[in-house]
Amino acid sequence: MPDALRRAGNPLTALAAALSLSSLIMLAFHANPLHALAALFQGAFGSEQGLAETLVQTSALLFAGLGVAIAFRAGLFNIGAEGQLAAGALCTAVAGAALHLPALLEVPLCLIAGAAGGAVWGGIAGFLRARFGASEVITTIMLNYVAFLGSSYLVSGPLRGDANAPETAPISASAVLPPLLADTRLTAALPIALAFAFALAWWLRRSVAGYELRAVGSAERAARYAGVNGGRVIVQAMALSGALAGLAGATEVLGLLHRFNAGLSPGYGFTSIAVALLGGSDPIGVIFSAFFFGALQNGALAMQALAGVPKDLVSVVEGLVILFMAARWFSHGRTFLRRPAAVADAP
Repeated sequence: MPDALRRAGNPLTALAAALSLSSLIMLAFHANPLHALAALFQGAFGSEQGLAETLVQTSALLFAGLGVAIAFRAGLFNIGAEGQLAAGALCTAVAGAALHLPALLEVPLCLIAGAAGGAVWGGIAGFLRARFGASEVITTIMLNYVAFLGSSYLVSGPLRGDANAPETAPISASAVLPPLLADTRLTAALPIALAFAFALAWWLRRSVAGYELRAVGSAERAARYAGVNGGRVIVQAMALSGALAGLAGATEVLGLLHRFNAGLSPGYGFTSIAVALLGGSDPIGVIFSAFFFGALQNGALAMQALAGVPKDLVSVVEGLVILFMAARWFSHGRTFLRRPAAVADAP
């Protein structure tokens, strides 16, 4: 049985199993799976506009997926990417509306503001995990609610910039990310996300800090005995995870909405868990995984319109991917609700 679970946890096997079960669900409701997949493919890739929109979805999922993947590599389970995304987006919107600098200065500063907002939100959970042994699963879930409700209060009150809607004031024109394709929503967010993915891949494999993070994730107790400060690594990993999720929110503000409102994310932070798992928690793998889920999300409406299959089936695929990939964790005796080996060296 453990061997079967490990095979089920292979990314490609998990994806094939998820699609197969989804096809059976379609058949149970008298829908043609091949027709549905063809419609989904047409919506995601059948036109320049469709492909551009798929890449728009990919950009946000890539940032958030990288964040969750970094936490996984440290042996942590970050459920809070959605809240960290919201925190980063809000910080970016405030900075973008307040600053009036040349684009070469304002865009990087706004991105830094978004990364900082997400890092603080992720770092809180990391500190609680390292210092008190609090499960990051529980704390990140709770911090999601704080982020959602807190940002809703702020854009409905102190930070409200529009009398007709609960949202911030628009960012300045110099903070807007430039488009990559005319008459589409695709912006420079995509190459920025790809650059981060390749940089993280190098950092994990070549840097001392990346090695320490992987060591803590593989064998936390052994890493501590080898002299690695496990508490510091945990806090840093969660802060970096939150920073990447915050960048997802930042690029949504700078590239698409040009302000913050409560409906900014359609659930990128939650989908990013499936993205990271399917990508094997490897930054390069996450690129392909984000593209796959971007296509799923973008093609879902076409699947519903042309094949009569509810777009919510995409959520079923995401859930099944998480289920099958989680089998690998449990088959190795790992659990998402584990305590640290020690907290004596916490920061």
